Amino acid sequence: MQLTDKTILPDRAKLPKPGLALVLLFSIFAFFLILTPILTGFIGKLCQKPDAALRIAMVIQDMLVFVLPPLVTALACTKLPARLLAVDTRPNLMTILLASLTLVCSIPAMNLIIEWNEQLHLPESLSSVEATLRELETNAQAVTDMLMAGASIPSLIVSVLIVGVLAGFIEELFFRGGMLRIISASKTNMHVAVWTVAFVFSLFHFQFFGFVPRMLLGAYFGYLLWWSGSLWVPVIAHTLNNTIVVIAAWHSVNSPNATLNVDKIGTDTSSAAGVILACVSVVVTIVMLWITRRQAVGKNNKSASNY
Repeated sequence: MQLTDKTILPDRAKLPKPGLALVLLFSIFAFFLILTPILTGFIGKLCQKPDAALRIAMVIQDMLVFVLPPLVTALACTKLPARLLAVDTRPNLMTILLASLTLVCSIPAMNLIIEWNEQLHLPESLSSVEATLRELETNAQAVTDMLMAGASIPSLIVSVLIVGVLAGFIEELFFRGGMLRIISASKTNMHVAVWTVAFVFSLFHFQFFGFVPRMLLGAYFGYLLWWSGSLWVPVIAHTLNNTIVVIAAWHSVNSPNATLNVDKIGTDTSSAAGVILACVSVVVTIVMLWITRRQAVGKNNKSASNY
């Protein structure tokens, strides 16, 4: 079967006023974004352990800021909220496996992009802005190190559940299930919608020196939703990505002298082997993207034809 954009079933949500739905989504988001620091401030005073307080605060923030806005918006704007959020479509197992394998194959190439983005410098006239941005990233890294501190396996499991599983789910629910589905209901070109949401997704992490790789990941998750018609496919891919990052960070914090570092795979471009690995990663990732798209679109079309 030859695949074209007309073959793909974007399953655009039916919303009478998608613009109003988008305003409602971000209004609720802004409300809880302002309210959350007040609630988490009380938690910090009540909890004696800083790492435990941080984890509890993260869970509360995730639930209020990223879960409630899309849920309330979906319930208020359509009679089929589960359809709007694309959570009522069962994901195809082969699509999930291919999407996950594509993500793993892209690690060397993504690491190279991450390293390139980290080494970017703003013009000399904006040196003070760059210093501020790097300070923000240093503070964010300090928070991450606090979460990953503790060499015990239970500590790692808690970090995986919060940063890996929960964050993977709630971010996809908000950005892809909520924002992308609402924008697509306005008949916006799907490529424009996917990349717009990916841009906002990366922007909301407030990490300029990690902006490009995060935007690429956001676009990948958006295409997975478009191709498959199920939010659960990007949720699983996002969870896998976050879990790999968590385990790598935990291993780095608790075993700083370890020889194997997942974050460095593919970044050694000073050697022929490193260059070859990065090139192979790029080629294989492109091929896997094509295969994943073909599989997901085929299953999506087949499922739609059964209605």
